[in-house]
Parts: sequence; C-alpha cells; structure tokens
Amino acid sequence: MKSDNTSISQPSTLTQAHVAALYQLAETAGEAILAIYRDESLWQMNNKVDDTPVTAADLQSSDILVRGLPDVISCPVISEEALPTYRERSQWETYWLVDPMDGTREFLHKTDEFVINIALMSNHQPIFGFMYQPTTGDAWWGGEGFGAFAGRPESPLALPVADCQSALVALGSRRSRWKGEWRERLQSAGYSVTTQSVGSALKFARLAEGQADLYPRLGPTCEWDTAAPQAILQVTGGAIRQWNGAPLEYGKQNMLNPHFVAVRDTHLLAALIDPD
Repeated sequence: MKSDNTSISQPSTLTQAHVAALYQLAETAGEAILAIYRDESLWQMNNKVDDTPVTAADLQSSDILVRGLPDVISCPVISEEALPTYRERSQWETYWLVDPMDGTREFLHKTDEFVINIALMSNHQPIFGFMYQPTTGDAWWGGEGFGAFAGRPESPLALPVADCQSALVALGSRRSRWKGEWRERLQSAGYSVTTQSVGSALKFARLAEGQADLYPRLGPTCEWDTAAPQAILQVTGGAIRQWNGAPLEYGKQNMLNPHFVAVRDTHLLAALIDPD
C-alpha cells in the first residue's frame, strides 16, 4: 500500500501509484466497515454532541485511514472522528481531510449507500478527491491537472465533461424535504426538474458521472463532507457554491458548511444563485 511518502502541493504531481495506494487503503477501511455492517451486534452506536450518529464502523475506518494516509503522502490527517485542535490544524499547509464513513444513517438503514471521502488539501482548499463505496468497490477520484475518473485504478473510466440539458434531475436524501426556491428559479429559467433520492456523498458521484444535474443542500454539512467531491466536480465542469454564489471555505474553526448547491454544470448557477 505504501507509496512515495513525499509531501505534495499540486495534483499534477500525483501518480497512478498514489491512486492505487489510496484505493488499497480505502478498501481496507471498507472491509472493516463491512465486517461490522453485516453483524448488527458489533454496531455499538452512539450519538455525538451534534446528535448525529457514530458507529464502531466510523471509528474503525477512521483509525485505519489516520494511520495509513501519511504512508501515501506524508502530511497530517484531519478525520471527522479524530479532530485535531484548531490551533494545530490551522497551521497546516497540506493535509488530508477525511470522512471515514459518509452516510452513517444509510449504514444504519442498510441501504448500502455510504462512502469513504478522502481529500488532499493545500492552503485549505481541496486539490484532489477520492471517494470509495465499500459495498460495491467502486471509486471516484480526481483533481485539477490530474483529470477525473471512476471505477478501479487498474481499469479507470474517465468521467465526462458537463453538458447541461433543459430537463434536469435534482438529488436529495431520502429524508430531504426539498426546501427552498431553487425549483421555481430553474422553472422560470426554462428548465424542467425531476427529483431523485440518493444517500450520502453518492449524490456528488452521480453529478460527476452525468447521471444528475444538481444537489441543493439546505441542511447541515461539514468540510469533510464536501472537500473530496468538490475536487472531483471541479474537473468535470461542475462546482459547489453557497446560495449567494460564493465558494465554500475550508480550514474554519467550526468546520461547518453553509447551505449550498452542487451542480454538474456551472452554467446552472446563473439560474440558481439567490439574487439577494
């Protein structure tokens, strides 16, 4: 699994060896998740301070990734389940930002729709993202200067460049209430919209694959939820933006994201952005 163990600041210097190492590490973490997923007696679920669930699977995956990522590229690791102090992490120029299991509620509901998110950050911006779905073994990865791909490292499929159509598919979670005025704005701009429910960061993967067009998010998320998907989407012609059009900020003290919209094609932003 070990790669070159060097520091890095540009995704163009990443190699297929890095991707293969990331895949192997994510696969190991995914196997730990699946061992618990298949045996509910091992779940050991608790609620965190923000009342979101955490299971033994989250914690075991986090331990594996925190130990293993510096062997891929030597830099510190920020994990949702192993969060360094702000004083410490605010000084880091390059670091890994990890959600060891995005979609814990999907895990608990046995939908199979949970993923591991791994982002390489430089100056508090995602420069490379890697997403892995344990139940299928599928991965998505990419960054500016590297390209964007799906599948497995030994047989990667290049993700298509965005091509927005007038008939749009919007994604949300199974518990989404589809809030906001975004639908009306799109309809006023001449688009038709249908909705689909998909769990976890797989919504971003569907955007990058061209299977959907937007993901309006009007609920809480954190930096580790969006960093890896953002790096991938930016290569395929998409983006994640706050509703006022501003980009997401990373490296904040509380690590909470504002509400946002993720789009397959940045041309959609003109119709979506809040004029106020």
